[in-house]
Amino acid sequence: MMMEFTSENVEAAVIEFYKNPGKVNRECHEWLKSCQSSREAWQVVWPLLDPSKNPQVQFVSANMIHHKVLRCINEIPEPELPALKDRLIATVAKYIAGPDVVLTRLGLTLGAFVTNTIGTSWVNPLEDISTIFSPQNFPGVPEENVFKLLVQIFGFVPEQAQSQWQHSTRKGQAYREIQGKGQTMFSWLFNVVQTQQNHEVVVEALKAMNSWMKMICICEWPDLSQFIDILVVYCASSVNTQNERLTELTLEIISGIIGDPNAHQYPSVILNILEKILPLEAALDVVLQREDAELASSFYGMYVALADCHSKLVVDVCDPENTYNSSNPRNRENCLTLINILLKCTGSPGIYPVDELVSSITISVWYSFVEDIQNLQSERLKYVRVMQVFEEVYKSLAKILIRKAQYPPDINEWNSEEKEQFRIYRQDVCDCVTYCFELRGWTMLNEIVDWTEVDLQTAESDPSKINVLWPELESLMMAIRAVAENISDETDPVVVEPMKRVFAVIERVLKFNRGVGGNPKLFQAAIECISSCSGMIHLYDTVLKSIIGFILEGLFQPEVMTSAALALKTLSRDCSRSLAPFTPEILSFCKQALESGRMSPNDSIRIVFCIGRFLPFLPSDQIITAVNEIFAPCLTQLQALAAQDPQTEIKHSLLGILNIFGTLCASLDGTSSGDDDDDEDEEISEDMLSSASNNNNNSSHATSQQRAAAQNQNRAQPLIPVVEQILPALVPVAEKWAKDEEVMEALFSIPKHTLATIHSSSPTVIHYSMQLVVISFRLNPLMCATCLAKQTMLMLGKEEMSTQCRFLAEIHQLVADRVKENRDTDFTESYLQLIAQLVRSNVNMVNSAGIRLESIIQFSTVALTCMESSVLKAAIFLLTIILQKSSELQPPLVDYFKANGLALVRQIILAIGHVIPRSNCHNFSELLLALNKVFTSEWRIWLSEVLAVENFPSVHANSESKQKFFMKVTKERVNKRAIQDAINEFTVICRNMAGSEYAAATSKRI
Repeated sequence: MMMEFTSENVEAAVIEFYKNPGKVNRECHEWLKSCQSSREAWQVVWPLLDPSKNPQVQFVSANMIHHKVLRCINEIPEPELPALKDRLIATVAKYIAGPDVVLTRLGLTLGAFVTNTIGTSWVNPLEDISTIFSPQNFPGVPEENVFKLLVQIFGFVPEQAQSQWQHSTRKGQAYREIQGKGQTMFSWLFNVVQTQQNHEVVVEALKAMNSWMKMICICEWPDLSQFIDILVVYCASSVNTQNERLTELTLEIISGIIGDPNAHQYPSVILNILEKILPLEAALDVVLQREDAELASSFYGMYVALADCHSKLVVDVCDPENTYNSSNPRNRENCLTLINILLKCTGSPGIYPVDELVSSITISVWYSFVEDIQNLQSERLKYVRVMQVFEEVYKSLAKILIRKAQYPPDINEWNSEEKEQFRIYRQDVCDCVTYCFELRGWTMLNEIVDWTEVDLQTAESDPSKINVLWPELESLMMAIRAVAENISDETDPVVVEPMKRVFAVIERVLKFNRGVGGNPKLFQAAIECISSCSGMIHLYDTVLKSIIGFILEGLFQPEVMTSAALALKTLSRDCSRSLAPFTPEILSFCKQALESGRMSPNDSIRIVFCIGRFLPFLPSDQIITAVNEIFAPCLTQLQALAAQDPQTEIKHSLLGILNIFGTLCASLDGTSSGDDDDDEDEEISEDMLSSASNNNNNSSHATSQQRAAAQNQNRAQPLIPVVEQILPALVPVAEKWAKDEEVMEALFSIPKHTLATIHSSSPTVIHYSMQLVVISFRLNPLMCATCLAKQTMLMLGKEEMSTQCRFLAEIHQLVADRVKENRDTDFTESYLQLIAQLVRSNVNMVNSAGIRLESIIQFSTVALTCMESSVLKAAIFLLTIILQKSSELQPPLVDYFKANGLALVRQIILAIGHVIPRSNCHNFSELLLALNKVFTSEWRIWLSEVLAVENFPSVHANSESKQKFFMKVTKERVNKRAIQDAINEFTVICRNMAGSEYAAATSKRI
């Protein structure tokens, strides 16, 4: 749709836009947007802003001029601004009789013009507008209409000031000018509210005051108390007259005053406001009776804002001996009333979120109170007095929360969005229960257990009542779980007795639930309680042994299968020693669960982890048999899948099998079965590489390693024969699926976890690990392959240095050229990191491997201007290390750097100057230090020559700034921070950001 931007074409396009939907509609919209962005729009709109035109054309034109004035005012030369002002005022006056939708847009436009020109080309805009829009200047127009328009325009000015697209300096100037008018405008508008009889004018004046309130320190305004009184009167009366718009507006203003950023400095003002707004609870009750959830939320939001923004004040005033009671004895009573309103909100009748939506808004307040109360612990007497008040508050709160979190009977009829909201709400309830426990301690936990015991006794005496009681029991279990997850010291003697009761209750719930046929949600809640207590349950062997059977049964119940698998995995990680006597039973159940075929892939992996943790407790001669019996079907399936060509249909099955074996390799450790073992991946650090590879003569260290290895060999290590059966099947999988990163990551996890678990070098595992790495490097190099290569070289150790060197030479030959192409940034980063770590930790191995580093250095030099942060950091790291080791490498690279150092420095300065993001520039500090340390004289010559080039690296960097940068970076040889500061200063200059607020703010973060 290519038409000239004229008034006639715009009018036709607007009519077409509103008349025809579909493709033509979209084309019209895009064309109108283009017109709005063009300079022609300044002239196009005026003929269309005519009451005789189509209303839609008028509205679009008003929107267009508003956009231009708000965002594109710089397109108008300053001498032409007065003419634009006159034309805009004339147009607003022309529309004073309406239509309102166009008049409002034009009023916003005039407000935007004021904020763009106040204090510069328009010295006294507010005074001028007040004079222009006086009723006597509009004979025949009702005085109320003119006055309403004037108030609206005044209200638009601060509103538009907050949405200005201006340079920060100009925006700051406009703000200061408008703030200077704030007190005067606010008082003038307040006078309108007090004296005007026209309801619509009063509403507009209140809206304007709401906008101007953000431009002044409202708490210092002398008439604030009287203003609050008027707002409360309007709010209460509007509820009675069901004028929701006015009610919402008054509540918004009061909430804004309460939440003013400086309001905390005026506690007496806040307490005065609290006393004035508490009577609005009667209006709130009326709203609740009408079941107006949205308006009730606004009322409660006002009270929540006061409690949340001024929680410390409320807590202090609740102290019977607080100093605020001297000014007003009712202050403490008012704060207690506020707390009761918050409790009322939290306990709103009905079920969240289908019956009510307000109970969740108080959650943050209860945490704020807890935090402020705990901060009083240094003032012991005051803390005790305040706790006497809040002890009962949080006792009631816990009861309310447990009631509100109960599952409704009709939850299966809810839609997915409602179920998700309820799930999040229950999590918020758990957090809030935790706050209660932090404040009240074991007293609260004992009360929850007492409550649970009463319900259990009722249910046990009459099992038919379980249908009524299970939601409450489930919610109580949830509360217990929330508390248990936050017990920091399970060995504290104070913990022992309450936790004995907790575990006894959990066992009773599980037994009773099984006896009455089993409620899945109640079972799930009890099982999750066990998971949350796993860190301490090993201290209670009797309980542990009595509940393991319930968890194993849960593996075969579809609705609780996942919870049971999670609980079993948690217990196998934290309590495997305590559960060792049950190993045959646990393995049998896990085997049956896997064979059932009903478990999800994630649940299957959890079960495999459990199997791996418990297998070492079997007699050593039974472990291999048990592994073969459990996993033989999986191995057979893997071999069958390995024989097939890659297909989407089999990928899911292949991933499942690979993940199963990867988990088995991570968890099956015959040399250690302690509960302190972690199932997390081991990190292969550079120091480990160095210690395993360096030719040192520390005989005591070697002897200790040999002793440890001998001890491990004397103990059963069942993983090696298991993996030796798996690894041959991985080779064809790697060759066929090399292009699929997801499959390859799962495949590499098997040798990776194996090497991390066996803690020793297995020739077979090492051989296949190297073979798999070579396959990947040959067909599709991946980061996971680089990680395994690093791990394999670590395991080879110094005894196999010749093998290490051959392996390194082979993989380097395969990927040296591919690294230059930088197809996969993750792999490139990992490989550069690997080479750098090898050079730093064992330069002899790198020399013996005979690899040439020149091509890698060339690529790393080019990568210094790479936008990928990870590759950039790896390239800097590699160059820094090679510079430091340049004289030790064979052949020595000193001559290479002397020949190519100028190009390297030019690339560094280019990157710092303007190519890479400023947030990454500080990473060059180590490289600059290395250059200055290793090639001191050459570094000065190279840098001087590069900086001597005119307009390089930026036209904004003059000779003075270059000389300053030169002096700083050539002076420092050890102070990394000083180099970073010099780089940051130089890069800011190069980007022409020196002195800007943005540069100052971001420099602090960098």
